[in-house]
Amino acid sequence: MMTPQEREVALEQMQNAVNAFYKAAVPIGNHPFIEFTGLMQEYVVACRDAHKKGIDFSECNTHAGIALPLHPTMSTYINEKLECIFSGSKVLETIEDREPTATANR
Repeated sequence: MMTPQEREVALEQMQNAVNAFYKAAVPIGNHPFIEFTGLMQEYVVACRDAHKKGIDFSECNTHAGIALPLHPTMSTYINEKLECIFSGSKVLETIEDREPTATANR
């Protein structure tokens, strides 16, 4: 669990880590590897949005059973990155992907 002030520091450090990864990844020249930057950046954006809503993003994970809120377009973008990195994969399910009965039960 992080305080709001700790989350502010973490967000800055996370952004610095993303920037450093990109800087290190580009010269390698492996496009799918560079795509991890997009995944990390999208995570930082989602964490920043959660923080603005007062949500402790450090507690949002499958182990804690708390989902990190994502804008619907984020799932699509993340899946595009995963498809590039791990061709043929689709990991995140969006509401649009679910069966009509699954969304009706929500």
